Amino acid sequence: MTTNAGPEYFKAKEKYEQAKTAHEKLLYLQEMHKFAPKHKASEKLLAELTWKIAQLRKEMEKEREQSKKSTGHSINIKKDGDGQIAILGYPNTGKSYLLKMLTNAEVEVAPYPFTTTQPEVGAMEYKGAKVQLVEVPAIVEGSSEGKSNGTQLLGLARNADALIITYTSDEEKSIVINELKKSGIIVGREKPRITIKQAESKGITIGGKQHLKMSEKELEDALKGFGIHKASILLEEETTMEKILEVLDTNLDYKNCLFLKCPFTVKEPELRTQIFGLLNKILVYTKKPGGKPDFDSPMVMKKGTLVEDVPQHLHKDMAKNMKYARIWGSTKFEGQRVSKDYELKDGDIIEIS
Repeated sequence: MTTNAGPEYFKAKEKYEQAKTAHEKLLYLQEMHKFAPKHKASEKLLAELTWKIAQLRKEMEKEREQSKKSTGHSINIKKDGDGQIAILGYPNTGKSYLLKMLTNAEVEVAPYPFTTTQPEVGAMEYKGAKVQLVEVPAIVEGSSEGKSNGTQLLGLARNADALIITYTSDEEKSIVINELKKSGIIVGREKPRITIKQAESKGITIGGKQHLKMSEKELEDALKGFGIHKASILLEEETTMEKILEVLDTNLDYKNCLFLKCPFTVKEPELRTQIFGLLNKILVYTKKPGGKPDFDSPMVMKKGTLVEDVPQHLHKDMAKNMKYARIWGSTKFEGQRVSKDYELKDGDIIEIS
């Protein structure tokens, strides 16, 4: 239903119908979605636009893969350390300065745009951990369409574990975010808490129906459009057709992202903490009974790691022989005995007996 749409929507629709390339079609589809009315009666329209965007992204991804195979040319930075974070930004927004400040990498820092023409790599130390930082050459409007080698540069962002975006104005920030979005990389929010699993049993079962903001039939029709006729669905948040189609779009990649406005005002120690936090990991230190903690070689573990996971990380025989563990840090008192299912926190010290 488009009767309540403004002139911006119809202008974008006209451009979409006249578009000749996939990139142009994607651009104007996204503009149509942006300017489409947002109310109950327009939900089907929004869902249709979202579906078209998802399908177009799939086609473009296939074309990119075929192009890589035919040309054999791509940019790839092998991951190293405890995580890889890509630094992105518009020209002359402090990317090189940030990399040099945090890693002492030998990069050119100059007050003119496009100083960096190739990816630059450095290792940031953080309390014994090492985080690989990759400075990506400038992202500009049109990068997602291949401008200035943009598709390959955005591929570095997709490969990274998390992102840093530097900017000097909101306009620059929006351009980079939009170029990422056009490439299927979403920053600033998490993937909808909607789980769709293929099932062997007939039909579609839905858990959390109270979150559904459409009819069950509309949901089933959308799934069938993607060839899903048997599925188990769990809804853990308000669920619209747009979110369902977003979850079904396997080309989307959600990234934790830190936005830094240049000139940077965050102090370096706090900045290192924020950057490490993008990885959703914790540092856990070990100590032998009667000994001192080893603060030089922390274990870098995923958030949610349990005590029983630690011995397996150290040595498989230790897992078999572990009787109990003591924790210093997150427990009520220092050296407290904990169960195997105790969840470790950042900075904890563990002693295994």
